[in-house]
Amino acid sequence: MLLSGKLNDTCNVKIELDLGAGTQCVNKHSSNRLGVNFDSKITVNNTEGVNEVRHSTKNKLSIGHFHWDDLPFAEVGNMRPNEDLIVGNGLFLNKIIELDYDLNILIVQDHLPAKAKDYTSQPVIYEQNRPKLEVSFYHNGQHYTFWTLFDTGRDGTMLIGEDFTGQNGNWAQLHELQMLNGKKIVRLDAEVGGVRFKDIVTNPADPAKPQGRCTLLGNQLLNHFNVILDNQQKRIYLKLNSRREERYSDYKQYEEMMKKKSD
Repeated sequence: MLLSGKLNDTCNVKIELDLGAGTQCVNKHSSNRLGVNFDSKITVNNTEGVNEVRHSTKNKLSIGHFHWDDLPFAEVGNMRPNEDLIVGNGLFLNKIIELDYDLNILIVQDHLPAKAKDYTSQPVIYEQNRPKLEVSFYHNGQHYTFWTLFDTGRDGTMLIGEDFTGQNGNWAQLHELQMLNGKKIVRLDAEVGGVRFKDIVTNPADPAKPQGRCTLLGNQLLNHFNVILDNQQKRIYLKLNSRREERYSDYKQYEEMMKKKSD
């Protein structure tokens, strides 16, 4: 989800809205062009691992009619070339965010829209301002329920993190399709917003090799829903949209990939 904005009153920027981001980030390939002034260091845990990076603590940012002062940004290297900044839910904690994929619009408002009554809703909790919701997993005859990060910045379907695999012998109960580079590849169903996504293929994090990975749903599934996130009442509302038939990483795709490798 890309937005347009202005940084420090002078630079036009492309901004990714990532509800799975715990801090604001600037692309290290953009920071020189944007003239970002770095005045400290900060430790960041992302897809590059855990690293100490440059930190800029006093920036101005405008998106539409919204304006923030003294906004910090961590410099990271895992962003796409067409993205200058990442911002997360932390900028909108007293607001209600609506993501409409049918109209390609973001609405930030103070009151829950009347249409929310037509959505499926459930509570959310927050970790570093990032929303988590309870998701059901079905695997190898077992049913699990777990608080799962709502990560719109993740390209894939999902990740089963160490917070899940490290509990109650869950790692041993995950039956792998195969081991790939020391990682289990597993097949499961996930239910979110009253919708069951079948035959997801994903890889769980090995708790014996901790990297601080948490369990999450990625935008390959989440973009099937129009979303209203009510940060005031700590609830999320989901409704299937026109992308409901889009493919995600499932067992059929896995079989096709394995067949190509064998050929």
